[in-house]
Amino acid sequence: MADSEVSHAYGALASDIVAVLGTDIGHADPDRTIIDSWAASVAGSILDVGSGTGRWSGHLARLGFDVQGLEPVPELLNIARVAHPSVPFRQQAIADLADGDEQWSGILAWYSLIHMTPYELAAALEVLNQALAPGGTLLMSYFSGETLEVFQHRVALAYQWPTHAMAGVGTAAGFKIVTQYADPRRPHAITLAQKPVT
Repeated sequence: MADSEVSHAYGALASDIVAVLGTDIGHADPDRTIIDSWAASVAGSILDVGSGTGRWSGHLARLGFDVQGLEPVPELLNIARVAHPSVPFRQQAIADLADGDEQWSGILAWYSLIHMTPYELAAALEVLNQALAPGGTLLMSYFSGETLEVFQHRVALAYQWPTHAMAGVGTAAGFKIVTQYADPRRPHAITLAQKPVT
C-alpha cells in the first residue's frame, strides 16, 4: 500500500486515534517497562519513527531523554506538537532519511512499520540502519504470527510477521539481531537490533 494512502487513512481517522491511544503514556501501559529500559541503554539521541500523537516521544522527553519525533501524517503531527510543545517533531517519512547526514543512537519504531509490504519493509530497514550511529539500536514492535500474512487493520492493510522472518529481513538490512520476543497471549512481537560497529 502506498505511503500516501496510509497517511491519508490515518489523517482521516486522527480524532479516533487520539480517542483510543491518547497523547500520553499511562503508568500501567504494558510497553512502558520495555521502552523505558531500552531508552536507558541508548547513549545519545533517539528518533521516534512514526511518532503518531507523540505519546512515546513526549514520555521519553519527560524522562530526560533527547528525543525527536518523525511523523508523515500532518493531522497527527499537529496533535503531537500541541500535546508536547517541547519535543521537536518533523513531518517526514522514513524514506526522507535516506542519504541524510544525521545519525541517532537509538531509533524507536513502535508499530510504525506494520503497513509496509515485505519489499517496503526491507527498504525502510536499510534506511533506518543508515540513520543509526555505529553501535546504535533499533527497537521495533509489530504484529506476529506463525506465517507472513496480510490482514485488514482498522486503518489500512497490515502485515503479521513470524519473528524468524523479521530477523531475516533485519539481518539482510545490515542489523545484528540482539533479541526477539513474541507474546503468547496476543499477536505482538518485539525485535531489538543493533547496527554493528565496523
